Amino acid sequence: MWSLDWHWLACTGSEQRDYLERMLTCSVASLAPGETAHGLLLSRTGRTLGELWLLADEDHTLAGIASGGEPVIAELEKFVLAADVAIERLGWATVAEQAAVADGWTSDGDNVRFRALLGQSVTAGPGLTADGDPQLAQLARLAAGIPDWDAEGVARRNPLVVGLGALVPAEAGCYPGQEVVSKLRNMGGLQRRLTRLQLSAPVEAGTPLERDGKPAGEVTSSVLQPDGSELALGFVKRPREGERLVAGDAQALVLGPGLLDDLPF
Repeated sequence: MWSLDWHWLACTGSEQRDYLERMLTCSVASLAPGETAHGLLLSRTGRTLGELWLLADEDHTLAGIASGGEPVIAELEKFVLAADVAIERLGWATVAEQAAVADGWTSDGDNVRFRALLGQSVTAGPGLTADGDPQLAQLARLAAGIPDWDAEGVARRNPLVVGLGALVPAEAGCYPGQEVVSKLRNMGGLQRRLTRLQLSAPVEAGTPLERDGKPAGEVTSSVLQPDGSELALGFVKRPREGERLVAGDAQALVLGPGLLDDLPF
């Protein structure tokens, strides 16, 4: 789900770490200078608003907004209220300079590379249009079951539905939407969830999935694999690993949850 349309902020003030701890799903308050964090900003109803990467320094926290853009900035600014927190928008030159001395980020003067989850990395930079081969990047994304912000409609859904439970750990603090997320996690309320699929033939995004002739979901992303089959992501009602569904003229095998999904089928 990592976008190339980045926005950059610096949060300062004596309460900035505590404020971010209350707003985001990742742990921020205990970060030491040079340490990084990766989390989400949710709405009060548990819907995903944005994805952020954080870098701690002695007197401020640098935030790179990978997905969500201006609405995320507005939401963070709206709830500062009387807290001793200031939010400043940063230009690229300042970001690259800060990243050059960070432990979790690296800079070559033109781009910044984040050390990401699952051994992957993310590159950000001015005017950057792609990170490596787009086809290989798409194959790696679908193999890992990582949702795309637009294709999987992340902004319209609870993070557990789109397979991002690893970015919303059960032990996380009191962030907006926590009650909704906790209820879904603990009471098994997920009716549909993002699922990795193996297709016998190419299908278009939006192709309905059927189970025994009845609607079971839809395909959202797909990519051709070296063996000629299609790897895909899709939302499936009550999926069962190993079951077979129908997607248009193709057969669809349910492979299981993605690597950022911490809830078993």
